[in-house]
Order: sequence, then C-alpha cells, then structure tokens
Amino acid sequence: MSDKLQYWRISPGQEGFLWREQKLNGCIAIGWSKIGDAKKIKSVERALRDEYSYTKRSADYAAGQIDDFVNQVQVGDRVIASSSGKGIYAVGTIIGNYVFNDELEYKHSRKVRWETTFWSPVEIESLRLSKTLRNKFHGQSSKTIRRLESDEWNLLSRQLNQFETPFRNLPMWGGLVQAPEYENEVMILFSHMLQHFGMRIIQFGTRFPDAIVERKRGRRWEKINVEFELHSSGFKNHLNDPKCIKNSCVIVCWENDHWGKKEKLKKDYKIIELKKVLQKIL
Repeated sequence: MSDKLQYWRISPGQEGFLWREQKLNGCIAIGWSKIGDAKKIKSVERALRDEYSYTKRSADYAAGQIDDFVNQVQVGDRVIASSSGKGIYAVGTIIGNYVFNDELEYKHSRKVRWETTFWSPVEIESLRLSKTLRNKFHGQSSKTIRRLESDEWNLLSRQLNQFETPFRNLPMWGGLVQAPEYENEVMILFSHMLQHFGMRIIQFGTRFPDAIVERKRGRRWEKINVEFELHSSGFKNHLNDPKCIKNSCVIVCWENDHWGKKEKLKKDYKIIELKKVLQKIL
C-alpha cells in the first residue's frame, strides 16, 4: 500500500461497452468475475486457470491486472475511464475500497466520484500525446488497467481542460446517458430533436425507408424518406437496394464520416449529422 497519490487509466469493458452502467452506478469495474471475490481467494492465478482455462501466461497477466485493481489502487487515487478505440469517458477520484458487486456486469468494482464526464468520448487521436503515453490508451498494449506517471497525468489534465466540447459534464440528453453507439439510439435522439428540425414522424419501417417524416414548407407538409445510420458511411449498404436507388432520402446519422466524397454516387444524399447540430444547440 502506498501513501503517494497514484494515477490510473482503467477501461470500463472492451470498447467501453459497460461505461453507461458504471457511470450510472458511480463506479469503475473490471472483468474476470467468474473467480468471485478476489479478497477471498487464496490464489487468483489458480482460480483464473480453473474458471477460464487460461494458460499460465494468460493467468499471470490477468492476475496482475486484478492485483493492481484490488490491492494497488487506493482511495484518493485519480482515475481516467477510457477504452481503446472509443476514447476518454471521464476523469475522477477513487472514493471506495474494492467491492465484489453482484449487481454489476463486471463485479470487481470501486466507487468513483466522477468530476468530469464527456457525453461523447474524447478521441485519443485528438490529443497531443507521446507514443509511450498514447500506447497506454490505445491498442493491445493499453490493457484493462494501466498506471500513469504524474507528469503524464498532468499533461492529460491540461489538454482535457482545454478541450472545447459542449458535451462536458452533460448527464444525459434525450434519455441517453452517452452519445449514440447504435443505430436505434440515433433514432431515439432524432425523435427528441424533431421540434428543432421542424419535422414530425408519420411512419417507421422495417425496410427502406427506416422512417417517413414530414417537414413544414410554408403552409404545406413535405414528405421525406429517412435512413438512420450511426455513421453516414453505413448508408453504403443500401446503394444496391432498388427502392433506395429509385427514391431520394435523407441520411440521419450521429457522425458524418464524409464517405460520399470518396465514392462516385449516382445521386447526392442530404445528410443530417446530429452531433454537429447538437453541438450548436448546447
């Protein structure tokens, strides 16, 4: 146990898939739950080999990760919740000892006071980091839990404080606790922004189009076909659909990754990028 303040980067599940649960529960948690309460096990390495059929090398690695989380992390330490490929979700302070919480998907947990959260994760690529520090956040070497040096933490803190985003400390929007990660969440967000667009939904579909909306044009309502995508490039899957080719539509997405500029399209498709619009609203 160390009396010195420590700094950690911990992933809330692969690609951050459990961040929503952990944000709502005010905690950070890691996997390998099958072994049970790590404080009650004589040999974590042995339990890992028994429960997951790990090789000795894999068991040693996982045991080291669990030991860091259970025994090395201390109350008062600072933590960044981040996942490779997604980015940084939040910055906070550990306020609780290790608890094996049966109510969580990942049960090895610690309570955290999240002082700064990002409703839309901050992309690692947007920060100016050394290769060594970047590797602690991105790729296979990022691991589940990584210790950060004080100078690395200070560098990250300065850049995150300077990062301009209307999504800082936004608890939720349109019933979502974080930015959309699935197409159906784009539909939910869009439905909560209809008044801003001056639109109304009159029909949802299971084939093209995903929805038909109406938009006020003077005294008349104009019908518009809508296809929902997480990223605009997802619309490429519809380009061979005869109905899609024959009928015009609007692509409603969370992020526009500008795929249309790189491909020769038979027709132009209007794109509504909800992230960009929401930034202006906030």
